[in-house]
Amino acid sequence: MKITSTHVWTAVMAAVLAIVSLKFLKVFKFIKWSPIGWTKKFHMFATYPSWLKWIILWAICFLLFFILYYLARLTFKIPPSVSSLIVTVIAIIFIEWMIHVKADLTMTQFIKKISIPFACLFAMIFRFVIGTSVYMKKTFG
Repeated sequence: MKITSTHVWTAVMAAVLAIVSLKFLKVFKFIKWSPIGWTKKFHMFATYPSWLKWIILWAICFLLFFILYYLARLTFKIPPSVSSLIVTVIAIIFIEWMIHVKADLTMTQFIKKISIPFACLFAMIFRFVIGTSVYMKKTFG
């Protein structure tokens, strides 16, 4: 697969949108957990300044969206709305499970803990990445 500027710019803008969205959700208390809290949980970069943790999170998001763009090219026959919905559900369940792994929750309690604004924002971001990927595949091969 040839890496194009669209591939890179889509991943860059998706990562920027994800980081800005996470910061927005945290500032206005739509999520009760910290997006950079994984540094303490995994004992990685715990002593680093907060701005550097956000940059590292951006790099991780960029890499994941870059990979998602490539994988979405393989599913160009499936409508992007369906693909992004499936990816969103899997990603949100995984992320929320990682956050609440030590809380002994039933399935109902776990579902109630899921942040709807978080899920909606990431559904839009995944739709952007997958939609761009599928469009580029269908248009330019």
